[in-house]
Amino acid sequence: MDNRLTTKEFLRVFDCIRSTGDRLDNKYLLGEVYAWHDYDGYTCWLGYRDVTVTLMFHGSLKIEFEKSSNYSDFTKQCLAMITANHCDRES
Repeated sequence: MDNRLTTKEFLRVFDCIRSTGDRLDNKYLLGEVYAWHDYDGYTCWLGYRDVTVTLMFHGSLKIEFEKSSNYSDFTKQCLAMITANHCDRES
């Protein structure tokens, strides 16, 4: 299974978590996935266990993880958020 997501899809996940998740200090949480951003919003992060996705200005993307199984679980959760009707603003 190819579980690579694009920057656009990660941004959709970020928006879903920020708009429907619970706010905890400077982060948002939906399920087990966290989303947060810097003061001006140019850099955004998604986090799950040992997985960190950094979304930078102009579409740059950096993915860091130690266990591939955690990254696989993370992408499954992201794909589930993307396909959920309450998080899909393009429908």
